[in-house]
Amino acid sequence: FSIIVPVYNVEKYLDECLESIVLQIEMFPNACEVILINDGSTDSSGKICDKYKEKYPNIIKVYHNSNQGLLLTRRCGFKNANGDYIVNCDSDDKLENDFLKNIQEIIKKYQEPDAILFNFYRYDGCSKKIAFQNIFTSDTDCIIEKTEVIKEFMLGHHIVSMCGKICKRTCIDVNYDYVKFGKISTGEDSLQSIEIYSNAKTFAYLNKAIYDYRCGSGMTRKFDESYYFTFKSIFKQIETQKKEWKIKNFDELFAVKVLQTTGRAITQSRYNKWKSIDEQKKYLRKI
Repeated sequence: FSIIVPVYNVEKYLDECLESIVLQIEMFPNACEVILINDGSTDSSGKICDKYKEKYPNIIKVYHNSNQGLLLTRRCGFKNANGDYIVNCDSDDKLENDFLKNIQEIIKKYQEPDAILFNFYRYDGCSKKIAFQNIFTSDTDCIIEKTEVIKEFMLGHHIVSMCGKICKRTCIDVNYDYVKFGKISTGEDSLQSIEIYSNAKTFAYLNKAIYDYRCGSGMTRKFDESYYFTFKSIFKQIETQKKEWKIKNFDELFAVKVLQTTGRAITQSRYNKWKSIDEQKKYLRKI
């Protein structure tokens, strides 16, 4: 396993995140590496990364970069990974104690699927609550057809997060140029999921929460003027996969995804401090 952790100004949570990883990888000697990419942090996050590298020199690698944004920072981790499987863990989140054990069991049971999807908890630092379950089955686990994965990706949000799946390193084209998308703050998960779901041929689903996603104030309560227009470039990437994915009702599924995103962009507009109603109308007309 190569566990990729993008790091940016998370000194408050980073120790908790890294402890959740190193405590279980010690049970998998010579089977794991942890790649920490410090994306130009201005707090003590970089020093914390170096502290862990010094403590676990054979397991942890650290890269200190200038600020590039989450998308390119995660790609840097992919490019420097050596593991057969890529695990994504955001630096304010945690892996459950049996994360790697559960994943390894699925890999063996289903003969090394290209991608494994799983549930996660919503975590507030004290308590946690399962975010979703039974996406593809009510059983403990199952194999999933690629078409079903694509449909779920187009219609819902359960399998969008990069931290809700692991994949073989061969499913990622480390040389693909994502620079053209810039420092996008939204849509990074969707963008990179397109690549993984396109390249993976076999999928398994673990109907168990094995990841702790730390809840913040949430995207729905933040206004991002470029939200819809960032996703518009991602929609174009999805459209390029129409022939490759070979889904009969692609146009219908695509329309649902566009409409969902449009609705969210409109909903967010109420959280901005508009100077006038005319200014808000102008924004909505632009969409």
